[in-house]
Amino acid sequence: MYEEFFGLTRKPFQLTPDPEIFFASTGHQKALSYLQYGLTQSEGFIVITGNVGTGKTTIANHLISQLEEENIVARQLVTPNLSPDDLIISITKLFRLHPEGDTKAAHIAELTDYMRRLSAMGRRMLLIIDEAQNLPVESIEELRMLSNIQVDGKSIIQSFLLGQTELEGVLSAPIMEQFRQRVIASASLNPLGELELYNYINFRMNKAGWQGEPLFSQEAVSLVHKFTDGIPRKINTFLDRVLLFTFMEEKHTIDVDVINDVIKEVSSELNHQVDDVQTIRHSGIPATASNPNAGGNKTDLSGRDKDFMPSESELADLNSALMGSGLNTEKIETLLESILMMSRRSLLVQSQILKELKIQNESSANSADTSTDNKT
Repeated sequence: MYEEFFGLTRKPFQLTPDPEIFFASTGHQKALSYLQYGLTQSEGFIVITGNVGTGKTTIANHLISQLEEENIVARQLVTPNLSPDDLIISITKLFRLHPEGDTKAAHIAELTDYMRRLSAMGRRMLLIIDEAQNLPVESIEELRMLSNIQVDGKSIIQSFLLGQTELEGVLSAPIMEQFRQRVIASASLNPLGELELYNYINFRMNKAGWQGEPLFSQEAVSLVHKFTDGIPRKINTFLDRVLLFTFMEEKHTIDVDVINDVIKEVSSELNHQVDDVQTIRHSGIPATASNPNAGGNKTDLSGRDKDFMPSESELADLNSALMGSGLNTEKIETLLESILMMSRRSLLVQSQILKELKIQNESSANSADTSTDNKT
């Protein structure tokens, strides 16, 4: 919408990771160097951790885009809570293998045979596991056992684990000693510093086609850093909104006043959302699938209302569909944010309806009081 106004060829702050506009901050460059070093070792595990939105998946996508396909067959698995058996099955499906039988042994045999075929062609497997903090300890141990498979004395599968900071606690447990001995490098991603954010904004604006002096003032960048905590995903979401606001106001520079105006807008919308939810909860409207928190009390989900709570099989089908669609974590989260935005609009409509009902109720009550007074 605003691209033409700013003379841009693309959106500079989209949520979906784009390897072509990868910005290597100090922390990201360190993590990427570890990943590249790990590739040269052809074995063991590389572990990259960081809080939500710090860019772990972006790094993985950037790495995959640089791989020489003739030497490495790379696949990325976004993992929910998979048991050891389910993990092995997911890996065989990920590499498009078709074992003879549904047993774990059959899947491992097919993986081993696939590794041998790759080795004969001078190739090997690279498994990138995103959201690895969701894996049970037993499944991580299964990965270690899988890494023991060798062909001609060489390991043919290598794994990179990307996860939130909780993964560090999982891997530090005493039971994980053998796995830790296989970790050849690890790094933790931190939010961007203020100077890094300034360079990040200018880098992405230039990659998107911006020409001329920096659009954002240094003071505006300082305020953006304070509001977003330097987390790339928050930065992208917020700055996309800033550019839209600037376009609609037909401004040609982004200063502190612009940032403050957008912060007020965003904060107001979030407050409206919270207020609307509270209004629905404390109203007399019965809870339904589209309004589960209504009715004055919190809806008891333990009863698993079939109109609201999906069954385990439905959740499994949804998970399978998402995993099979090729969506990575960032894309799925973008989809969920879009759904949240639609839900927010729905809440606003519900809030308006409730206000109208309240006005009508008050009007009816006043009419009844007037009628009673007249009779008296």
